[in-house]
Amino acid sequence: MTLPLAATLALLAAADPQIPFEKYQLPNGLTVILSEDHRLPQVAVDVWYHVGAANQVSGKSGFAHLFEHMMFSGAKHIGPEPFKVLEGIGTSAGAMANGTTSEDRTNYFEVVPSRELGTALWLESDRMAFLLDTLDEKKLAVQRNVVSNERRQSYENRAYGTAELRACDLLFPRPHPYYDCVIGTIAEIQGASMDDLKGFFREFYSPNNASIAIVGNFDPAEAKALVERYFGPIPRGPPVSRPDVPQPDLTGVLRERIADPVAKLPRLDLLWKGVKVFSPDEAAGDVLAYVLGQGKASRLYQDLVYRRQIASAVEAENAGYGQGGIFSVNVVAKEGHTVAELEPLTEKIVWDVREHGVTADEVARAKRVIVSGMLRSVERIGGFGGKADQLNLYEMWQGDPGYLSKDLARYRAVTPEAVQAFARRILLEDRRVVLDIEPAASPTAER
Repeated sequence: MTLPLAATLALLAAADPQIPFEKYQLPNGLTVILSEDHRLPQVAVDVWYHVGAANQVSGKSGFAHLFEHMMFSGAKHIGPEPFKVLEGIGTSAGAMANGTTSEDRTNYFEVVPSRELGTALWLESDRMAFLLDTLDEKKLAVQRNVVSNERRQSYENRAYGTAELRACDLLFPRPHPYYDCVIGTIAEIQGASMDDLKGFFREFYSPNNASIAIVGNFDPAEAKALVERYFGPIPRGPPVSRPDVPQPDLTGVLRERIADPVAKLPRLDLLWKGVKVFSPDEAAGDVLAYVLGQGKASRLYQDLVYRRQIASAVEAENAGYGQGGIFSVNVVAKEGHTVAELEPLTEKIVWDVREHGVTADEVARAKRVIVSGMLRSVERIGGFGGKADQLNLYEMWQGDPGYLSKDLARYRAVTPEAVQAFARRILLEDRRVVLDIEPAASPTAER
């Protein structure tokens, strides 16, 4: 017997993992989220500061990311090397302890043995309360150079990295704060002063602009006492308002040819203005990206890589941020083929989806992959994209750490009609960016 769709969705939702949590707030404004998970003798501590590239001002690109690095330069009580403190309790830097900066937030996390929860909280509270006590020009100079080198490694000396930087500039032109992506320009990174640093810390690194998720094997009463001990005395900072900077519309077709000194094969990038994170049609856009260019069953792969054999790789992405978004299609040519060959065939596939839609089977397959990925991520207590990260994500954007079931529901509710509606609204033929990325040695790579 085949169940009605509503009944099937209800059964799937009933089988979803339920993430128990407790949320409360300290008098200084720090939001605390506790979620017990006793499967392993570990606990994750994940602090989100609601500050990222969106909070940067003109002339200060890359500053949020630079400051993330400064938070690893030490504090008053933990000393100059936080990672050594963590290594001393059995936590190595990398997937188990790190920090990341995005367009809209900066986070710091560690997964430690359960008995060391107090150590992790002490470390994070010391960085929040006493970072400025140890900052000096020498530390700033070191981190300016580290971040500048990261830009070189991650963009300038990586194939197609310069095109990614250019995409940010074209979709988020100055004075939008997403200009130059999160990484920023080397000139502006090197121009950051100690006064800039201190002002940024005082404005954004305060308990009332942060949330902390504690996930894993811990005793709630003990955890609350430790949070109060280490974070309770930290004074509230100034009020912080979330930025609201409109992403400008594209007014035509922007075409550029980029000479890439690292790339070995040409690549075609098609880019459109996208939608914000958690916007009503974001889920439909994610499904569309999967159908178009994620996996070997996607339309771009099947046509350009498998059948025609003129492309070596394809990808489509629907990236939503707090101040806008980008929908992108990237196609790497196979050796001996060109962007001139790829462009009309790639566009034909995109326009076909816009005009004729997608099939129910394609949507069902995409939703299975997306939903299963979300469920797998919360099986890990911490680290990149783990349960602690998800609780903070939902708290930041929805004010509800328990939003997982609603998040899953919005993907399960996506229909072929919704996917086509997204494509018709976003994938506009007369308002887009077309990048032709050519190996620098190619005679066709002139700007």
